[in-house]
Amino acid sequence: MPLISVREFGKLHIGELDPARPSITANQAVLLRSLKRVHGFDIFKFVNETTLSAQQYVGATQAGGLTVEVLPKIEGIADTTIRRNLVAMLSVALDLEISEGDVAKVATQTHGILEVLIRLFCDKLFAQVHRGLVRRYEGREENLPLLRGKLGVKEQVRLNAANPERLYCRFDEFQEDNPLNQILKAAVRLLLKASRELTNQRQLAELMLIFEGVSDVPRHALPWHRISFDRLNDRYRPAYKLAQLFLTNTPPDVSGGGVQGFSLFFEMNSLFEEYVGRIARRVFRPEGYQVALQGPIRYLAFDESSKRDVFAMKPDVVGLKDRMPQWIMDTKWKELSLEEAKEGVSQSDLYQMYAYANCYACNDVVLVYPHHAGMGPTAGIRASYQLKSWTGGGAARIRVATLDLSDLKSVPGQLSSILQFESSAATVA
Repeated sequence: MPLISVREFGKLHIGELDPARPSITANQAVLLRSLKRVHGFDIFKFVNETTLSAQQYVGATQAGGLTVEVLPKIEGIADTTIRRNLVAMLSVALDLEISEGDVAKVATQTHGILEVLIRLFCDKLFAQVHRGLVRRYEGREENLPLLRGKLGVKEQVRLNAANPERLYCRFDEFQEDNPLNQILKAAVRLLLKASRELTNQRQLAELMLIFEGVSDVPRHALPWHRISFDRLNDRYRPAYKLAQLFLTNTPPDVSGGGVQGFSLFFEMNSLFEEYVGRIARRVFRPEGYQVALQGPIRYLAFDESSKRDVFAMKPDVVGLKDRMPQWIMDTKWKELSLEEAKEGVSQSDLYQMYAYANCYACNDVVLVYPHHAGMGPTAGIRASYQLKSWTGGGAARIRVATLDLSDLKSVPGQLSSILQFESSAATVA
């Protein structure tokens, strides 16, 4: 299946194939626009009758014999590196337990982010099934000629009154047909329909044979609530998390007409926020901070009529000591520009940071944007503003910084530098 790669807000030409620019047919454009109906947000928008534009969502979809992937808009980096970094960011943000070595083995392929993620799932699952499928004692109820386990008295009277040679038994059976394997098989079955890369297809077909004795459970009925991990099955956790990623983030077939419409997308602003927050937690905990993500919640105002606090505030990342906020970091997935006033930092963003400083009585608030080549060679602090006339006491400041995502190994050190810590943060994985 052909692959088209665009960056966020990249354009797709609608019409005849044009070697100079990514091109799709009118029918494929309709399929891409229809993704909103199942995802609930605009992944692509019409610019005009002959142009479709990607939005601030990254991932991949299949439309009419074509795979279209949208990658993060980070200038000056090749697609293969972008895919590798995107997988690494997803691993941190979604707790997927994908190591750098795992990514390095597969991210050089040119089949797109979807096939990269499928390959990672196959590799992790194969590594465990070769050691044996998880088997569990599962409760069963069945009419049998001989007693096994316990007799279900009520069911025996109701079902076997005229058939006394049968016994309604309740018993436990040690088997591979359990909730964990049912979820893993559902993911294998889903991806076997979606993958277009021969190695992935072959691995998925082999996995289907391995899970042959496991029940086929529809996606809407998968037993997520029955999953628990212990020392016997914990080795399957990474494969399970990838299965969960595919099964819970992928909508049903969106294209209809028997055309496969697999799609998987993530909102970049949320991904950037979660990634930075989790890395910050790793970096600053050793410095003695409790690092809270999306909180602690405080309120901007009190409604005198309803007698309730209103307008909840939830900063992206807060560093606390003894429950007192010491610094606040808020992320914005938006390109700054040297050509704009204040490099494109909006007044509304500054107002938000002012509210955080005031409401949390915090003297150090930082706005973090992604760095790009147009901002110069070095990321870090771009501006510092001392706030006037705020009521928390002390001299509060808002700083604006950029974070370079071209080499993710450098991100811990960059965060430490932004908050002006002298530490070993650069070694944090």
